[in-house]
Amino acid sequence: MERLTPSGWVAESLYFLPRRLAWFAIVVIISGIAWADFSFPYVGMGPFYLLLICGAAWSLGGTASFIIAIVVAVLTTMPAVLQEAELTSGILAVKLCMRLVCFGTVAIVINSFRRSFQRERYRARRDTMTGALNHQVFYCRAGKRIEAAGRSNAPLLLVILDLDDFKAINSTHGHGAGDAVLRTFADSLSAIVRREDLVGRLGGDEFGLLLDVPSVAEGQGFARSIHLRLSSLLAQGQYPLTCSMGALLIPPAASRNLAELMHAADLAMYQAKHAGKNSVRIVRADKPIDNSASGIRVSRRHRTV
Repeated sequence: MERLTPSGWVAESLYFLPRRLAWFAIVVIISGIAWADFSFPYVGMGPFYLLLICGAAWSLGGTASFIIAIVVAVLTTMPAVLQEAELTSGILAVKLCMRLVCFGTVAIVINSFRRSFQRERYRARRDTMTGALNHQVFYCRAGKRIEAAGRSNAPLLLVILDLDDFKAINSTHGHGAGDAVLRTFADSLSAIVRREDLVGRLGGDEFGLLLDVPSVAEGQGFARSIHLRLSSLLAQGQYPLTCSMGALLIPPAASRNLAELMHAADLAMYQAKHAGKNSVRIVRADKPIDNSASGIRVSRRHRTV
């Protein structure tokens, strides 16, 4: 795991701070700074307000940071209203406007950095062509999800999908058409699974899924449904294709070794492909994989029923 510098650790912590907790912390801190500013007006609490706006913009972003900047501008103008009675309303208005410009500019700058950070973070975790998780992030998150499921005794479904005869698309219609097919396929995958499920591009035209399932029995239905829906979507595309799918059911008592589980799912996918393509092969992680042709035929019969 990458080691963060102290400033990097602070940035990560603020970025992932829950919004409710961030708002609570901001209200508490801004109240404390305002009390100190009114109690000790000659100390000068401006730098602390600036730090608060920076933290708020990084944690909350957008409109929230500008609201906080306005509140801070008003709070820093109030001591002048209370303690310098001879100041005219025009001068007070100028003071307030100067603070609004200053604090608002800080909020704008930090929001700009935040958007850049979001873009780079997205690019570091996503496949640039399809928008699915890249293979490194998929493996990392899948490993954590599988370990967590083992502790909570939750079954999982690990799926590897491969487009059939994808090279023919590149050869016949060009790489642009192949890229469009991959993007459409990735979009279709994301559309038929839940938001919390993992969708990753493992390489080339091979994709991986990891889903939570209520039970092993229902996981089989999930697998067949996914393949059926994907097959329908692929058949309706500009360049009709089929896909081969290996589905590995992971009961709570099964191995938690990610490499072994990925290998088993990959083997199931190749069995589906070698059995004639456009099929799904469903296996269990707690049982030896049947390498016989009859086992593949049974799986294909289930698919077509």
